[in-house]
Amino acid sequence: MTGAAIDRVAAVAESWEAACRSRDNQRIVAHLSDDAVVWYNFQPGTEHSKAAYLGILESSARTFSNQRYDDMRVHLHPGGFVEQATLAGDTAKGVIEVPFLLIATVEGDKITRIAEYFDTTIMHKAGLATS
Repeated sequence: MTGAAIDRVAAVAESWEAACRSRDNQRIVAHLSDDAVVWYNFQPGTEHSKAAYLGILESSARTFSNQRYDDMRVHLHPGGFVEQATLAGDTAKGVIEVPFLLIATVEGDKITRIAEYFDTTIMHKAGLATS
């Protein structure tokens, strides 16, 4: 991996982190290419479009509010980055903390694929996942 390539991936990852911490869903989704797909471990047969991902983020903000990222770690690799963190927030059942892992594929200055793995045991208990 060249220095320029790692710098490009690092810039996308840093901007992504800042957008996620801002909780601005439009800013988050702006990091995705128009044909990007988003996959979740609790919906293994479904790949979401950029527009669907925005809808998921909007819905999540209503049922899982005051979100914050704790212990966020980002690891760069030649094709993108891996993010490990705990997402904490308020739900109807109280404050929850959900560890997760996000794998982002980066091409140019956009994310083309996201695969997110959440601790579904915690999500089921909080009513945030049904499958």
